Amino acid sequence: MAQADKSAEGRPFREGTPPMIRMMLLIILFMIMLFSLVANVVGERSGGRRINVIDEFGRGVTNTFNSADRIAPDLSGAIGKVDEGIGKLARLGAGGGEASGFTAATMNISNANFTGVQAAKSVFAGVQINKTQFVGALLDDASFEGAAGAAPNFTKARLANANFTAAQVPGADFSGATLHSAAMRAGDFSGANFAAADLTAASLSGSDLSKAVVTKAFAPGGLFVDTVADGADFTGADLRAAKFTNASLRDVKFAAADLAGAEFTGAKLQGADLTAANGLTAEQLQGACGDASTKLPHGYGLTACQ
Repeated sequence: MAQADKSAEGRPFREGTPPMIRMMLLIILFMIMLFSLVANVVGERSGGRRINVIDEFGRGVTNTFNSADRIAPDLSGAIGKVDEGIGKLARLGAGGGEASGFTAATMNISNANFTGVQAAKSVFAGVQINKTQFVGALLDDASFEGAAGAAPNFTKARLANANFTAAQVPGADFSGATLHSAAMRAGDFSGANFAAADLTAASLSGSDLSKAVVTKAFAPGGLFVDTVADGADFTGADLRAAKFTNASLRDVKFAAADLAGAEFTGAKLQGADLTAANGLTAEQLQGACGDASTKLPHGYGLTACQ
């Protein structure tokens, strides 16, 4: 047993060294020897100097670390910019503050509080905004394109010319918000609250407004082309010259809504209630369709939907 131990001491590797590591070390050693032999043979035949492979290897390692030292300041600067952006977002999320042009694209800011923040022209494209608070925020020209999250709160926020194209924000609260000329096309605003919101010339074409509350909203010239607004409530809304072309308006309430000049060509009005609408003429309903449950002003008629 003692003889076995003594023999082991003379070996270059301990028995505990993994076979794979031993194999790799042997291959590396062999490659160094082979490179040394070839380099020196070539050097002798060409009249050049002999190469000390170990020295060359050491110089290569040194150059590598020197390159890393040169890169480090740039890398540090990049990391600093990331930290600065995260810190800026954190300060905004605490509520208040000004950050015009701030970008938070592709980030998750769910449950953050941006109440009263001044962030016009900021980019929140693709953000996650579940229950995020933007109450009273100044967000004119901001982009929320492709943003997603349930019940974000934009109560009384200023969002003129904002971009909510393809946003998925069911249950969002836009009550009292200014959305003048906002682009809200092809989004999910089902169950959203637009009560008393300014939707002048806003475009919600192709969006889902099912069961949305649009009561007393100011939306002259609003575009609701191809919109699905089944069960929505437009009671008391100003919808003068609004376009509901090809919209699905099943069971919609238009009581006391101003529909002067509104267009309903191709609209489906099954179960809709237009009995107390203001400014509506029979001619405006030509090209629309309904069913027996549609409620119309006295003397008006509709083609049955197929």
